[in-house]
Amino acid sequence: MNQTTQTPQQSPLKSDFRRYLVTMQPIHGPWRARIAAATEFGFLAIAVYRLGRWSRTIRPRWLALPVKVVYRILEFFIQVLFGISISTDCEIGPGFYIGHFGGIHLHCKLGAHCSIGQGVTIGARGAGHSDSDPVIGDRVYVGAGAMVIGGVKIGDDVIIGANTTVVTDVPDGCRVVSAATRILPPTTHTSHHKNPVATPSSSPARESGSVR
Repeated sequence: MNQTTQTPQQSPLKSDFRRYLVTMQPIHGPWRARIAAATEFGFLAIAVYRLGRWSRTIRPRWLALPVKVVYRILEFFIQVLFGISISTDCEIGPGFYIGHFGGIHLHCKLGAHCSIGQGVTIGARGAGHSDSDPVIGDRVYVGAGAMVIGGVKIGDDVIIGANTTVVTDVPDGCRVVSAATRILPPTTHTSHHKNPVATPSSSPARESGSVR
């Protein structure tokens, strides 16, 4: 996985902000776009995460105490109000973008210019025991409701579809989609009793989960 090179002048947070700014500019004017980008829930959560990561680098450590106190307070409000939990153990590259908010839990390594939707979980398998975290490459998109679980490796330029669960490695440039939606014919109260449809024996569900 190739890591995007950053110039000394371009901090990760500035790269994050630029992602939001580019999204807002077609909707708002130049200055209003900056305000809108800076107040997006996703960007605020990322900024607090960056603050927490920075506090771990301050030396001597006692100087970091006031910063860590501020971080913990802000982190609490981000989790309660926005439903976004990003561990400071995460290693997240520059240009990170959270499209929406709510039900987001991240404990992993993310490359540069990744994007996620709402309801995304990326972390260890858990189940009552410790496990390694996912490692995700550059320019990866994780759709709403998707889960990436366990010590899997996701390559660069991968697209993970909405509501997809990934528990195996994915090569560069692939798309990961969940099983196809099952659509049943319309039914009425009468036909439900006289002519049942789509039972497991008469109309088995079709599964087409694949990695392409």
